[in-house]
Amino acid sequence: MGDKEPNNNNKEQVMIEPQSCFFDDLIIEEILTRLPIKSILRFKSVSKQWYTTLSSSNFANAHLIKSPFSHPSAPIETLFIKCGNNFYLSLCDDDQISGNFQDNLVKLDVDFANDENFCLLTGCCNGLICLTLGRDKYFIIWNPATRKAHKYESDGFSNHVNFSDWPTLDVVLGFGYASSVDDYKYVRIVTRCRRKEKCNIVHIFSLREKKWRKIDFDHDDDHLIPIGEAVLVKEKLYMIAVAGIYCERVVIVSFDLGLEKFEITKFNIRRDDFLGVMGGCLSINRYKGKNDRFMHIHESPTTMKSICLPKGLRLDKFSKMIGFTRTGKLFVTATIIDDFKNWKTRKILGLVDTCTKPMEYSMLMIADEGVNIARYVPSLVSPFPIEELSEA
Repeated sequence: MGDKEPNNNNKEQVMIEPQSCFFDDLIIEEILTRLPIKSILRFKSVSKQWYTTLSSSNFANAHLIKSPFSHPSAPIETLFIKCGNNFYLSLCDDDQISGNFQDNLVKLDVDFANDENFCLLTGCCNGLICLTLGRDKYFIIWNPATRKAHKYESDGFSNHVNFSDWPTLDVVLGFGYASSVDDYKYVRIVTRCRRKEKCNIVHIFSLREKKWRKIDFDHDDDHLIPIGEAVLVKEKLYMIAVAGIYCERVVIVSFDLGLEKFEITKFNIRRDDFLGVMGGCLSINRYKGKNDRFMHIHESPTTMKSICLPKGLRLDKFSKMIGFTRTGKLFVTATIIDDFKNWKTRKILGLVDTCTKPMEYSMLMIADEGVNIARYVPSLVSPFPIEELSEA
């Protein structure tokens, strides 16, 4: 009898432990991955095992995938707003967007940009905000939802540039995620020009490798110069570039973050066009003088959807479209020039009701400082390098 009782106990343990693991997995995969981020952050204190699981990159990715707003074509849930060196989040529920939009902004407390003279919104991807600070001295990867941020040092490239030898220096920065290698990458493309001589230099910082690498600007056109800002669409960075000895052509160049390859696209572009992202697709914003403003959404290389914003809305050539709300209203930004001589401007965030005839435009906020606005999807993705996730 004494020998049989331990066997029964062992059988009980063998039966109970798999059931316990099964229910834990079920709770984590089917329930916790669908909960708000604030709830998950509280549940980390339930046990050491839950803390480890809920802090893992696998859980963060699973939670992001199940978010109803994570799909590129989903309506905007949250806007990230950079106003000078101040940062805000704003919920974009159609029922709550009104004339008091500015009063409902949630200011984000940060301590990494207060004493910097220069802070550039470089990219926004999977809940991570990338900011370049201090004239490329370093950059910050920041998750406002979890209040986690990590500082990455620059490689000091700008300290070694002889501006007298290269009087013209164009810099394009980008940030994004490559699922094929499960890595977030910070990209810097520098073009140095001297008379007819041009030199493109590409540096990439990998969060997985935690180091800088220099790659070739692998393109046949030696006179290709990327300009402006890069926009992220489906794991590719798109940017406008001028080509030719005398910069007589304008093209759109893409950079695949996974393959790390450049390619000239077949999209039609003009010199005063702006690139954007609408519903996960590359969009080209086109201004025709005092006439209408057009947004061409390229759903594929051969399929394009166009939206006309009539001149009665008084949008200027610097206007950009950000995305749609749940009911099809369109967030747009516009620039007011108060002083042409000294180039004093103000930025406006507005909302266009594309369903009304004629379209109705309402102003949501106006700011004197430099303003950048981006679609934001809250997530649990960590801004830390892979090897430091356990310390985050």
